Amino acid sequence: METFRPDRRHFIKLCTVAGISIFAAPALWQLSRGQTSAELPDWRGSGGPAFRTDGIAKVVGNKIFGRDFRAVDMPGWPDRQHYAFVVRCNRVERRFSGFDWSQIPTGAEPYARVTAQTLQQQGIKLPEFYGDLMLLPEGESPRYYGHAVAMLLFDNFEKYATAKQALQFNKEFIRYGEQTPPMERDPYASWRIIRVEGPGGPTGEDLYSPLDDGLFFPQYRDHKAVWPRHADQAGSVSERGIYYAGQIRERIERESAAGNWHLVEGEYRTQIVEPMMMEPEATNGWLDTDGKTLHMVLTSQSPQDFQEMAAQLVARSSFAGKIENLVVHSGFVGGGFGGKDHSIFPYYGLVAALFGEAPVRLANNRFEQFQAGLKRHPFHMRNTLAVDKNTGKFQALLSEMQVDGGGRQNFSPSVAMVGASAIQSIYYFPRNDISAVANYSMNVDSGSMRGYGTMQTMNAMEMMVNRAAEELGVDPIELRLRNATETGWRNTQGAVPQVKVRYREILEKARAHPIWTERARRKQDFEEKEPGYFFGTGFAIATKDYGTGGAAPSAAVQFDENGELSLAIGFMEMGTGTQTSQAVLLEKTLGAPASECHVAEIEAWNALQQFQTESPYTMSQAHQDKMSAEPLWTPVVAMASSASMSSYFQSHATEQAAGILFHHGLLPAARRLWQAEEIDPAQLQWRSGRLHYRQLPSLSLRQLAREAHRSGLVTGAMVHAFNRWKWAEADFELDGENRTWVVDGLALRRGPGSGSGGTGISSADYRVVKRRAVRYPKTSLNNAMVTYYAPTAALVEVAVNKGTGEVKILGLQNYMECGRLIVRQLVEGQIEGGVAMGVGHALYEVLPPLAEGAGNGTWNLNRYQVALARDVGVWNQRHEILDPESETDPHKGIAEVVAIPIVAALSEAIYQATGIRFNDTPITPEILRRALNPEV
Repeated sequence: METFRPDRRHFIKLCTVAGISIFAAPALWQLSRGQTSAELPDWRGSGGPAFRTDGIAKVVGNKIFGRDFRAVDMPGWPDRQHYAFVVRCNRVERRFSGFDWSQIPTGAEPYARVTAQTLQQQGIKLPEFYGDLMLLPEGESPRYYGHAVAMLLFDNFEKYATAKQALQFNKEFIRYGEQTPPMERDPYASWRIIRVEGPGGPTGEDLYSPLDDGLFFPQYRDHKAVWPRHADQAGSVSERGIYYAGQIRERIERESAAGNWHLVEGEYRTQIVEPMMMEPEATNGWLDTDGKTLHMVLTSQSPQDFQEMAAQLVARSSFAGKIENLVVHSGFVGGGFGGKDHSIFPYYGLVAALFGEAPVRLANNRFEQFQAGLKRHPFHMRNTLAVDKNTGKFQALLSEMQVDGGGRQNFSPSVAMVGASAIQSIYYFPRNDISAVANYSMNVDSGSMRGYGTMQTMNAMEMMVNRAAEELGVDPIELRLRNATETGWRNTQGAVPQVKVRYREILEKARAHPIWTERARRKQDFEEKEPGYFFGTGFAIATKDYGTGGAAPSAAVQFDENGELSLAIGFMEMGTGTQTSQAVLLEKTLGAPASECHVAEIEAWNALQQFQTESPYTMSQAHQDKMSAEPLWTPVVAMASSASMSSYFQSHATEQAAGILFHHGLLPAARRLWQAEEIDPAQLQWRSGRLHYRQLPSLSLRQLAREAHRSGLVTGAMVHAFNRWKWAEADFELDGENRTWVVDGLALRRGPGSGSGGTGISSADYRVVKRRAVRYPKTSLNNAMVTYYAPTAALVEVAVNKGTGEVKILGLQNYMECGRLIVRQLVEGQIEGGVAMGVGHALYEVLPPLAEGAGNGTWNLNRYQVALARDVGVWNQRHEILDPESETDPHKGIAEVVAIPIVAALSEAIYQATGIRFNDTPITPEILRRALNPEV
């Protein structure tokens, strides 16, 4: 393809943003045909898949990622590859005053130097989400460590590598001028969650809560949050909130002074953490000036959002008339952990492409990824837990959180909100006052790294509970049992979780485990045999929300004339096995797994013709009611691959599409073949890939598919769904039948496809079905903040070296409740990976703030210690996954929660071993050594 040709067989227009047509190119090496029975005869094994759909490719080294593509690999691109290098500040206390270009070796000079002046001249500005000053202008002070000041473009790798080697750690290249005071800005966001239960208790109406009364916010003075002070029980939402907050504090003071309540008070701090995904970020971009098309290869968890924001960036710049089309290729992502969700990095790649004379590759090495990649937010918490001395019941929770968001806002407001709403963990509190302020700082910006605020706050809660148990003389698990919330009880926001909770079942299992029941004897025996070590046992439990309150999954399922199933989903494969699990889901409804599963699909959803207007988090109920009358409107068109969204949210869309396809495609085909006017669906059953009904001859999927194709029945179903802590549902008229489906968008394919050129999902084959009515969850549910939860717990026993402070995991038992399993082995992989991430957070991983931290550009794995196999007790780990209570249990999102309780369990085990309690993470060997040997 010499130039871009937007005909329907090559690319289908997704939408037009400010006059620029956005296209999703055919996916890069989808690995989608790895499941066909001819190639993998035993892939299903017994009772589930024998290996992942991409398993063979991974083992033999054939799986490639977006980072691996060069210009020569891209059809239609020039075979010349250019390279870009971003220059970043390693200090912030002086003004940036230019460059010493003589530091670049002769013969390695860039052919283009992109600076802030260049961007200004071309009218290039970052999307609003990312803030301003993409490149720092001369005369300005860096806003944060690692602030980019220039981009250099090279026409061959030798020049690029030579220049980069000379400049990356060169302290003379960037010139600095006069000293300036530290930058100060208002906080990114502030939240306050105040709740007081009413006389009806945990299930009754609240006297005050965010869900019932709404939220209120502070003013900012001297860049600090100042909350309203006027209290009035009958006043505004803020006046009522301040009144009840005062009531909580007065009650705590009165009851503790009377000796009725025991208070656990403390400060808790967590560290900055690097996601350390396998694949550092990279882009490859080409501006085809003849075709007026900008092509981009991304390594992003959120390519849909990049498409829209990138188009707006271009449309506001001087390139608007030169670029009519934006084509985005989404490759496989080599790990994400949230660090590739809404990262600013792809926009630097876009700028490189705009100014390049050929395709330009921008790829971080590990030093650059440390310096510029998103981090986990460090939290500083001041907490008070009030416990009734007689009953051991929790009476109140106070928490003031300061969240360091770094130099760009990113998701800091949301992370602070989720952290605040999560601190309650599995426990019920009749009253709480929790505040969280997300602050600007000169650190590298933090984003949506796995845990999303809950890793920080729930571990603080578990540390407090363990301390409360000791101070009250109660068994730690018994104290948890007394306070575990029940199904139907309200959370700290006043909302009732939408899932059944099984916390007590997990706690009882842990209490009966030998690691717990024999902990005293094991400690005595071990320390007698190993006098150079301390032995300790710890326990912690956590329950993590999954979802965002604005989930918008899409899925399409179709079959060809041979009954081979194809599936397309919007979610990205990041190593979690989404591709495999979604393919398996079809078997229950359609009799077989998908032979193809296309992940990170973007183009196909054009057929739905949906559009959105305002933010789903801020729109009014009136706006939603008005727009709901538009049959193609939706609160959110597409969602990022984040927030543990695949197993519950993506699965919902996949199963809905499969259900529609069965009901309007296979079922009428079965009626025709059986010559039966009426069939009771409840008596239909798939067995060994054949559909059985009473005494009639069973039908194969191939027979049904051929009949559906021959008769022009539905052979493909595409859906879009929306969830704001509840699912939207809509009414459709299909084949003369009025039916309600739990989706808000639908398109159908009838008979054989014409535009796909095969079994792949193509929007050209589908026709939209406009809904007759829709019922969206009320916008007030935004105040619920979270309502879906998945729990996990950990028992751990450790040995602490008295001399070195080294912690060795001797045994670890993990408990997981994830609802209805899709693929057990994938869940087990999440558990094992989560343990490693939790161990790293608890014991090893730390990045100092400011000048000594990652932003100075000198950090890599030579300095940053991640947990290795020897650190995580590989052969000493055990796990138990609770069986679902019924076949209707939901699939729960557990990718994030598995890491959380490991941290507090290790902290408590260290305390039980050494008698030294730590409130901060990580508890490194050096910190432990100094605490154990203060005189050394």
